[in-house]
Amino acid sequence: MQFSLLNILNKRVILHFIFWLSYVIFFGLVYGKYENNYTWYFLESACMLPFIMFATYMTIYIYLPLYLKKRNALLTFFLVVITLFTATLGERICLRLLNSLPVVFDELFSVVFIYLFLETNFMVGSAIAIKLLKIWIEQQNEKHNIEKENLQSELNVLKAQLHPHFLFNTMNNLYALSLEESSKTSEGIAKISDLLRSVLYECNDAEYELEKEIKLIDNFIELEMMRHSALLKISFNKNGDFNNIKIAPMLLFTLVENCFKHGKMNNPDDSWVKLDLLSKGNSIIFEAINSKQNGLKKEKDNHEGIGLSNLKKRLDLLYPGRYKFTISDEKDSFKVHLEIKCKK
Repeated sequence: MQFSLLNILNKRVILHFIFWLSYVIFFGLVYGKYENNYTWYFLESACMLPFIMFATYMTIYIYLPLYLKKRNALLTFFLVVITLFTATLGERICLRLLNSLPVVFDELFSVVFIYLFLETNFMVGSAIAIKLLKIWIEQQNEKHNIEKENLQSELNVLKAQLHPHFLFNTMNNLYALSLEESSKTSEGIAKISDLLRSVLYECNDAEYELEKEIKLIDNFIELEMMRHSALLKISFNKNGDFNNIKIAPMLLFTLVENCFKHGKMNNPDDSWVKLDLLSKGNSIIFEAINSKQNGLKKEKDNHEGIGLSNLKKRLDLLYPGRYKFTISDEKDSFKVHLEIKCKK
């Protein structure tokens, strides 16, 4: 901590040194050009420098914070003018002494005084502009950090909802297999164990490889097929190159899980789930369609419960302006369409 603070202080000293050195060089070159006597005018600029530094630091470190705190423009203006006047007077006296001229009160306030006053104003104004820009940048960074923390907190809440929701549905699968006294119960337990391992250990990162999401979906489909092998028709088509594409964990999985949870799985002639995944560059397109009972409109909570509601919020937080999500509730099917611009 102490070493870091020292580095910051050293950096500030260097930046301030460069700023004032630039002042001496700039005005030394500007005035020296007229009489072709650069050395003398460099010396004059250096002579004026302490007074300009005094006016500058008084303004940006005392008067400016006072104004930002009290918002008293009249008082701040008065203090700045008095300080600029005093600094310019000091510069005028210093320059007359440097030129071996007597310090006569009447001769101090000539046209030269006005030029020096404007030059001092220019330097103090430049310093104020830089200081205000720095304050604005710091405020924007602080605002960004607060927003980032709020988004992360909201994402953590959504994740906290997601895992128990998944666990509840998975336990329902295991319960269904055990009721049937199926010979596949032990195999189902193994599949559930793999799913839980994936969710607990691989789904904690902000993003992971799309291939892991596909594997998670494949394992879940196999588990569901154990329950509905005689009743369910399912297809999962994958097209494109999925290498190195990353996605937030369990986004697509939530849509697949929703198909099985709310689809009609008790009619061997008309129970089906159709999944399509397509990659185009760094974008993916995913569609999930499931059958439902003819003519029956599902209640909103059925299809848009915790799973889809949670998904929409996560998309808004993770992919703002980079996704398209639509839902189609038809007479005999329910369809969701998701397009995401992912990172590679």
